Formats: sequence, C-alpha cells, structure tokens
Amino acid sequence: MNPKKKKLFIVPLIIFSFLGIVGFSNYNSFQNAKKSCVEHNMTAQVEQDFLAINWSVICE
Repeated sequence: MNPKKKKLFIVPLIIFSFLGIVGFSNYNSFQNAKKSCVEHNMTAQVEQDFLAINWSVICE
C-alpha cells in the first residue's frame, strides 16, 4: 500500500473513531445526569436540540 492510500484509509478511520468516542461520552454523561436526578428524588426534564446533539437535563 502506498502512502497516499494509507492516508485515505487512516484519516476517515480516525475521524469516525473520534466521533464515536464523542457520541458515547455525550450519551454517558446524559445518562449520569438523569441518574443523579433520580438519586436525589427529583424528576428529570430532558430537552433535546436538533439531532439530539445537545441535551439539557433539569432536575425538579
């Protein structure tokens, strides 16, 4: 494999890996916030932006 083909393979792989890690971390922090509300005997209100990229959790 020549260097140009390696770059065409490695760069998208790195980008998709990064996006996967970011998505997993975002979802995990969202779940932890909801769990924290329940542990403190509060109700979690969830607001989502477009494509669920930005979540807001309000404990009441």
